[in-house]
Amino acid sequence: MSPRSLTLSLLLLASVDAGADSGAILAMPASPLYVSECGSCHTAYAPGYLPARSWQKLMAELNHHFGDDASLKDADRDLLLRQLQALAMDTPNGNRAIAARNGGQWAATTPVRISTSPFFRFMHDEVPNSIWQRPQIASKANCGACHPRADEGRYPEAEIRIPK
Repeated sequence: MSPRSLTLSLLLLASVDAGADSGAILAMPASPLYVSECGSCHTAYAPGYLPARSWQKLMAELNHHFGDDASLKDADRDLLLRQLQALAMDTPNGNRAIAARNGGQWAATTPVRISTSPFFRFMHDEVPNSIWQRPQIASKANCGACHPRADEGRYPEAEIRIPK
């Protein structure tokens, strides 16, 4: 583990909300609906990777969600939006290390791709392009390929399993 990765990992661990599950690195929505609905098509991303305004935009445009119709019943969408925004990186419950790393570069934008964030690039700067092109990974958005417990908000280096 590089000194930079170690420092950031320690910051992540130190910033976990005391009320969150003690095994989680990033807090996840309490409703199992998030993993069952969103996680059925892609990794159920930890809300702390995006600002609240991004979750607002993503949830408002579910009928055109990256080329798919991911529409939900209004009540389900509203519940998930509240939970996602409450854990977003720019809220009191958010992760300060991620917010600080993304900081000014995202302040005037509404990003919808975690993989374009300064934080993501920082954490994955040592991953060669050939890894992303492996069939079992196929995309930087496929967190679960290397982080088997991503749907639980767990991304510790010790649990990384890079497919061959």
